[in-house]
Amino acid sequence: MSNVVDFVLSLIDERVIWLYALCALAILWFVRAFLAARRERVNTVFPVEREVAAHREGRALSNIGIVLGVAFIITALRFYVLPGIDLKKLVEPTPTPELIAPTPEPTAPTETPPPPTSSLPTATPPPRATFTPYASPTPRVVTAPTAICPEPGISISQPGMGARVSGRVAIHGTAARSDFQFYKVEYGQGESPTHWNVINDIHKVPVTQGILEEWDTSGLPAGVYWLRLTVVDPTGNFPPPCDVRVIVEN
Repeated sequence: MSNVVDFVLSLIDERVIWLYALCALAILWFVRAFLAARRERVNTVFPVEREVAAHREGRALSNIGIVLGVAFIITALRFYVLPGIDLKKLVEPTPTPELIAPTPEPTAPTETPPPPTSSLPTATPPPRATFTPYASPTPRVVTAPTAICPEPGISISQPGMGARVSGRVAIHGTAARSDFQFYKVEYGQGESPTHWNVINDIHKVPVTQGILEEWDTSGLPAGVYWLRLTVVDPTGNFPPPCDVRVIVEN
C-alpha cells in the first residue's frame, strides 16, 4: 500500500501540468456532451426524447463536477501537502531487525521402558453393521412468475418477477417491433413508483432474446424496485411497456 501512495505522490509532484491538461480535456469533452444534449432537448418535439436528453445533460454536469473535484484534490496535494513531506524518507524502506535464534542445549537421551506383556487373551471386535443409505430426494424446481408484458415483442425475461439482485445486473429480453425507433429501460423505487430513471441511455438497435441493458445497483438503497421496458415508434408513441418487480439487496 505504501508503494502505491509513494507512486501517486511522485506522479502528482512531477506530472502536475499533464494532470491539469487531462482534466481540462475531460471538462471540454463533457461540456461538448452537455451542449449536444441541450441542443437535442430543445429541437425535439417528443416528450420521451426530451426526457432522455435532460437525463444526459444532468449526467454531463455530474461528470464535470467530478473532474473539477479531482483537479481541486491535485492542487491541494501539490501545493499544500507535498511541500511538507520528504518523499526520499517516505520511499526509503524501513530496516528489518535480524532475529538470532537461541542454540538449544543438548539433552541426554531418555530410555523408554519396554511395554508390559500381558497373558490375557485378545478380544475379538464385533462385526461392523452395514447401513443402506437413503436415496436423496429429487430437487423441486420452482418457476419464477413472468414479467407483466402485454406484447410479445416487448418483454423482459431476466430478472424474473420478484427476483433478488445486487451489484451489476444484466437485463435480458426482447425489444423488437415492426415500427421500431428506439427503446429504453427505466427503474422506479417502491411498490408504486411515481418517478422513473433511464438506465444509461436509449438504444436505437432492436434486440431479440438478448441483453437489453446492464443495471448498476451498487449505489442504490436496498428495497423494492420496478424495471420498465418501453419501445417507441417513429411518431413518438409507444404501446404499453413491460414491467417487472425486483428486490435490490446491497
